[in-house]
Amino acid sequence: MTEYRNTDYDGAAKATVHFVDHGNTPDDLSEVVIEKLVRMADESQINIWHRETGLSVARLAALYRLYETGAGYRRSRRYGEYQAGVNERKKDGGKES
Repeated sequence: MTEYRNTDYDGAAKATVHFVDHGNTPDDLSEVVIEKLVRMADESQINIWHRETGLSVARLAALYRLYETGAGYRRSRRYGEYQAGVNERKKDGGKES
């Protein structure tokens, strides 16, 4: 390994690889992630793929380093609250409370 690794982004890169490669991840979901990674890699001109192993954690970490980070958990919480509200309104028959 090189001295100048993107250790701050290694965890996110490993989690992404694990998620995409996990046997129980639905194909539709992993395809969305891979499609986005392909676009990001193309825009950044970073080759994130290994012929033998697929996604490279080190190169994926380098790619992540170029993008704004930190909002993922806030976004998932916000979208979750929104979806919970939609479900609640559907359950109430669309009535305002």
